[in-house]
Parts: sequence; structure tokens; C-alpha cells
Amino acid sequence: MHIKGTNVFQLDRWKGHLIDKASLIEAVRSNLAAVLLALCFLVGMVSGALITRNVDVSILDKVDFLFYSNFQERASQPVFSVFSASFASSFLFVLACFLCGLSLWGVFAVPAILFFRGLGLGLTSGYLYATHGFHGVIFHFLVILPGAFVCCLALLLAGRESMRFSRRITGTAGSGMKLYCLRYGAVLAMCFLAALLDLLTTVCFAGLFSF
Repeated sequence: MHIKGTNVFQLDRWKGHLIDKASLIEAVRSNLAAVLLALCFLVGMVSGALITRNVDVSILDKVDFLFYSNFQERASQPVFSVFSASFASSFLFVLACFLCGLSLWGVFAVPAILFFRGLGLGLTSGYLYATHGFHGVIFHFLVILPGAFVCCLALLLAGRESMRFSRRITGTAGSGMKLYCLRYGAVLAMCFLAALLDLLTTVCFAGLFSF
């Protein structure tokens, strides 16, 4: 009886693992575009970090000068200017995704946009670690990453909608245009939140660092 009960228990666990695995596969299939875009973003981020690792020291010095100037401006500018610059940066990427969604080539162009955004974030994080070590990593996590994380989530949603709409644009795009614009309105709201986070982290933590 004990052996039989153990076998039944093990069988239940085995079935549970199968169900979990099947659910995971189904979730990936239903969100294949988002998974693809997330992979493009991660590859871009890793590529950016590797570029800063292998780049010449003289180039890093030039990047350090540019970052120092940007940091000084960021710390001294009015809060509205910081917010406007952060939101404008997100808006440009969202606008690019929106326009790609209205094109037959959007399916191929949107992953490149996510890769480019990841490349920029990877360059920033890799540069901070290469030139400022642990101090730069803490600055990245406290000041840059919170707003950038929300912005990247917004771009993933934007890219997914663009790829879906681009595939349908040949015949039935007109009927889905209203929904497409409404969903992009939600994406812009996320970018607004990302800019607010960027502003808050700059005001709260940027003064703790000097480069």
C-alpha cells in the first residue's frame, strides 16, 4: 500500500510537471512576438556591454567626457527639462514603432528598433561599470534603470502591437486602426510614467554621485 501510494503521488507530480510545461509552451506560442522582441532587446544589451568591454581606452575616455557633461547637465537642469528629455527619448522610439506598424516592413523593422534600444542601454551600463566600477553600477541601478525598465516594457508592448498590425495591414487595417491607436495611447502613458520615474530617481539619487 505504501509503495502504491508513493507511485500515485509520483504520478500526480509527473502530471503536474507536464501541465506546467504545456502551459509554458502555450504561453510562449501565444506571445511569440513579445518573446522575440525581448530576445532582440537582450541581445542588443549584451552586445552593447561587450562593445564597451573590448573598446579602446581612448574611446572610453571620450565617452567618459560626454557622460560627465551629460551628468552635470542632468543634475543642474530644472526638473521639467529632465522630464522632457526623458519623455522625448521614449517618444521617439515609440513613434518609430508606431510608424513601422503602418508599413508592410514593420515585422522586420521593429525587432531592429528593440535591438538598438537594448544596445544603447548596454553601452550605458557597460561604460559605467568599465569606467567607475561598483560606484557606476549603483548609479545605474538607482538613477537610470527604474525609468529605463518601464520604458522597455512599453517598447515591448508597442513592438508587439506594431508587428500584429503590420501583418494585417494588407486587407483589414482600417477596421483595427482605432484599437491600434488606443493601445498606443496606453504605451505613451507608460512612457510618461517612465519619464516620471527617471525624474524622481534623478532628483532623489543623482546628487549622491559625482563623476
